[in-house]
Amino acid sequence: MDETPNTPMAAASESPASGDVIREQDKIMLVLAYLGIFCLFPLLTVKDSEYVKWHAKQGLALMIVWVGWAIVGLILNLIPVLGTCVYLLGYVALLALSVMGIVKALGPARWKIPLVSAIAEKF
Repeated sequence: MDETPNTPMAAASESPASGDVIREQDKIMLVLAYLGIFCLFPLLTVKDSEYVKWHAKQGLALMIVWVGWAIVGLILNLIPVLGTCVYLLGYVALLALSVMGIVKALGPARWKIPLVSAIAEKF
């Protein structure tokens, strides 16, 4: 008997695929979109895929948040143990957001990263 597992409805921050198709040449660009400064490669070179450009903008916004967090980390590291722990937790959270962005992009899904998507929509 073929059973389909029950899947929860998509989260409010995840848009449906709505016709987004991942071409073979776009896969590497989707991965680069969430790897820090490398997000500039798909942002500047891919002109024929709105899906890749959308994820590149999300990656750019995530990179901006990452740089902001690094600056905050300099200040947090002035607090001997607690500051370092808080900084590392934020760093791990940003790393997890990057990995989740890659997984969702290859899904294909337009997952709006909480707080970061507000910055990305300004580009």
